[in-house]
Amino acid sequence: MRLHHIHVHNFKLLQDVRIDLSVDPDRPLTAIRAENGSGKTSLLYAILWGLYGVSGLRSVTGADKIRLTSTASPVGIPVTVEVSLEFEVQDDGGPARYRLQRTVNETPGEGDEVERGNEAIRLSQLTEAGGEPVALPERWIAQRLPERLADVFFTNGDDVQRFISGRQRAHERQEKVHLAIESLLGIGMLRQAVEDSEAVYQVYEKRAAKDAGSKVEALADQRDALKKKTDDLSAAIEKVSSRQKNMEGAQDHKRRELDTMKGIGDLDDLNAQIGDLERDCATLDSRKNECLREMSLLLRSEVTSWSLMSDSLTAGLGLLDELADRRIIPSHSIQVLHDCLGAGECICGESLDHGTPRRTYVQNLLDEQQERSEVSEYLSDTRYRARALREMGDQPDRFPERRSELLSEYATITQEIERKGGLLNATKERRGRIDDEKVRRLQGDLTDLEEKIKEAIYEHGNLSNQRETLQLDLTAKQKALEKAQRDAQISADVATKRDVANDLKTLVTAVRHRLEGEYVDRVSDRLQAMFHEIIGTDNSATQGVYTGVTITKSFDIKVMSQGDTSLDPDFEVNGASQRALTLSFVWSLMEVAGVVAPRFIDTPLGMVSGDTKRRMVEAITRPPGPSETPFQVVLLLTRSEIAGIEDILDRRAGAFATLSCSHHYPQDLANNWIVDSPVSRTCTCTHREMCAVCARRSDGEHLQHREQGVPQ
Repeated sequence: MRLHHIHVHNFKLLQDVRIDLSVDPDRPLTAIRAENGSGKTSLLYAILWGLYGVSGLRSVTGADKIRLTSTASPVGIPVTVEVSLEFEVQDDGGPARYRLQRTVNETPGEGDEVERGNEAIRLSQLTEAGGEPVALPERWIAQRLPERLADVFFTNGDDVQRFISGRQRAHERQEKVHLAIESLLGIGMLRQAVEDSEAVYQVYEKRAAKDAGSKVEALADQRDALKKKTDDLSAAIEKVSSRQKNMEGAQDHKRRELDTMKGIGDLDDLNAQIGDLERDCATLDSRKNECLREMSLLLRSEVTSWSLMSDSLTAGLGLLDELADRRIIPSHSIQVLHDCLGAGECICGESLDHGTPRRTYVQNLLDEQQERSEVSEYLSDTRYRARALREMGDQPDRFPERRSELLSEYATITQEIERKGGLLNATKERRGRIDDEKVRRLQGDLTDLEEKIKEAIYEHGNLSNQRETLQLDLTAKQKALEKAQRDAQISADVATKRDVANDLKTLVTAVRHRLEGEYVDRVSDRLQAMFHEIIGTDNSATQGVYTGVTITKSFDIKVMSQGDTSLDPDFEVNGASQRALTLSFVWSLMEVAGVVAPRFIDTPLGMVSGDTKRRMVEAITRPPGPSETPFQVVLLLTRSEIAGIEDILDRRAGAFATLSCSHHYPQDLANNWIVDSPVSRTCTCTHREMCAVCARRSDGEHLQHREQGVPQ
């Protein structure tokens, strides 16, 4: 199967997203640039839902509750969710094009509740005459891209170590590797043949036991009872394993959800940031008002008046000086006349007694002088102040200089207010996305799940021990039965049929084990070669840290080191090597199987840098040779992951897309899309381009680092 187009409608934040994939065998890579939180995981889940529906999505994610629509969707309003996949497969008549469409209506309720209708799935073969419906589309898909292999075809960056990490229980790791090998290489059909031959053998063995007598028949019944108990225990173990897997999936889902909320920021830290920003904004507002007040005072000040009206004021001061020269101002006669009247004697020595003509004259003179004194005092005061200001008027540049200082300070404060206000709004928006009650609930759920998983692990171990004991008893009982059968008389016909059935069972089992062993060896050899190619280390017995990688008989991936010792995947194998191991296993398995299928990998280069990153991308995007099976690889990469591999993408990518989300504005996204609720959109920008949809504030920095060769 080779995917041509993906169209997602209303899945999570993917409101209307279309992506065209490369089908060029010489450029097998499709590069999708997307930052964290842009919708990469939603895109993978949308494809999984399109292929397998909600049940398949639940088995992959491990989540109990599945919601397809955005949490921002209005309550009570039905939303149509649709995923359309257009692809090509090799049918008996050659390549054929198909379109798979899965649709459902989902109505959001209060909280996390949703009401979902029945899913509608339609598969059409695209011909010149149009689309011809294909019956039983889900069975058709299961035959070509089985759900049990979703881990192989769709790899989430957080789970990229799933085949080798010790965080997976040992039996689960082995089951994953075994299932992947068996399913992709077609060995599953042989397993069914082994089971069928075993059933036939048991039928004739029972007949033989009946012919041999009661003792042999009793041994056969005892053997069958032990086998039934063993099978029941195996079924119980499988049930516990499935329950444990679902709980671990739910645990992983809740951890991611909690990490996403924590990734927004700690609530206390955000509140502290908001408090600091609000205080900064208040201080800036106070400074802005003070600056405006100083501007107002400057415009009303006498310094400003003198600077603006110097000529007119100089002329007025000249007139005041002239009045002073004529002794009109200042006036001191009023006080002298008061003193004379008080003493009853004029300054000339004449008497100013009451009732005398001279006293009347002086009193009239005093009244006249008092009427003129207010004007005189005002003119005197004005003259003195004007003379003091004249010195300031001798500095004509002081007003323009101070005016420029205040305007510059005002502009700086205004810009800082705008910047701080933007940060404050963005931080409040981030705080608004944190549901403190939900954080506590998730933490409580994780604690409960951890306890239940521990109980499941204990139960699994207990059941496994019981089964092992029963298997020993079963083996002993089988040997006793076979001896009793040899000693008893059995009809030749029944004995022959029993022996033929047993030989057939032995032969099919041997063929299965042989093919399984040969395929495993081929995958193991290719795995080791590709792993060492990626990590670029010396695999010699004396120099290398990793001296070998192999798939064991029990289907476990082992990493070997000096002295033929194995390394703990969690503590002795770094994150980059863990990713290299999983990708090498998937690529090796699909190469050996010759399966044409897309390989989606979300953020594969986390914890990988430098030459290792380049070698990894080179290895998984190298075009197939003439005798090799064509393939597709879709990498969902952040800008940091792209840094340093741009030239490889130039050579290997036949299609590009960029995925962005509106809620990254204004903190990261450069442009406001002006939408009512968060939404993710795609554009056709390559890793070297940006547009009004995808441009981010850090793009300039990334571009500068790329030009300077600075690692990011």
